[in-house]
Amino acid sequence: MIIMKKLFLLLLFAVALCSCETYLDKWNPIEIDKQELTFSSNGGEQTISALNYQTWWINGAYEGDIFSTDNFVYATSSDTLTYFKDILDGEWYHAEIPKEKNANNRLVITVYENTTSTPRQASINMQAGNAFAYIKIHQK
Repeated sequence: MIIMKKLFLLLLFAVALCSCETYLDKWNPIEIDKQELTFSSNGGEQTISALNYQTWWINGAYEGDIFSTDNFVYATSSDTLTYFKDILDGEWYHAEIPKEKNANNRLVITVYENTTSTPRQASINMQAGNAFAYIKIHQK
């Protein structure tokens, strides 16, 4: 009898696990118009747009080659009343979601002049709901 109860509970758990649609399954990946941006040593400004979401936000960025918490730069918000982050200030770049009307699906990235001979790179993590995109930026 105890074995039957355990078997029944195990079967019930397996059915529940297989039949549930998870929250994460409802989000399509973020489609962006450019995956990577390359800047000269002079720096400059470029814009990336999300194609299938009207609003997204910045989680942060990894600087350098390795995805490590030591290399992570946290995004901030221009409005203290909102959770959504729209500004990212790295050591050699600035990223911001414009505040203009109907511009919430864009990200403007400004890279400062590289006065060293060392190339630089970062990967900016963008989010819309439970969908994510990584934008790689390189500077010579």
